[in-house]
Amino acid sequence: MRVLLLVILSVFWGGAHAQDKINLMNGQVLDGKVVGQSSLEIRYLVPGGKHMRERSEPTSGVFSVTDSTGREKVWYFMDTIFGNDYTVPQMRWFIEGERDARKGYKPWGPVLGGFALGAGLTMALDLEVNALLIPPVYAGAMALPRVYVTRGSITDPNMEGDPIYATGYSAVGRPKRVVKSLLSTAIGVAVGLAVNQLVIDPARNR
Repeated sequence: MRVLLLVILSVFWGGAHAQDKINLMNGQVLDGKVVGQSSLEIRYLVPGGKHMRERSEPTSGVFSVTDSTGREKVWYFMDTIFGNDYTVPQMRWFIEGERDARKGYKPWGPVLGGFALGAGLTMALDLEVNALLIPPVYAGAMALPRVYVTRGSITDPNMEGDPIYATGYSAVGRPKRVVKSLLSTAIGVAVGLAVNQLVIDPARNR
């Protein structure tokens, strides 16, 4: 009897805390209790203090909704008129690429290069206000090169080398590289300006 009671309680507890998953087209996953689905929007509840808060997501940005039992409702469909050029299986690979890039892409080369460039040019050319141009110019240049998959960031080895997966990976990796390069270069410029003011300029004026 006690075992049966524990089983019932565990089932009830798990069901009460089960989460539905809203899989977005950009690779992100939203957790919550879905209370309504239509061709216009997905409505779901999330914890908000003492009460649950209702939020909504446009269905156009949703790939699928997976309920707490694992059943999936796919909202994405292939239609080139709407810009949906991939089939459903292909779009899954594209989204996996986005997710892997969001979690595991690390553009260390561009980031370190931006810092070195920002600090080096600022100190070498004794720049002041003009140094503020370096971060946006460098970050803009980082939008051009190909995005290479960071080793170890692929969750499914079968995806390696797939062009659609790589396209999804690049869709997230490229802006991520641009933003991080912008920040690292700005930090480099700040360091260069500080070194100029505190070290190089006083040494010249002696």
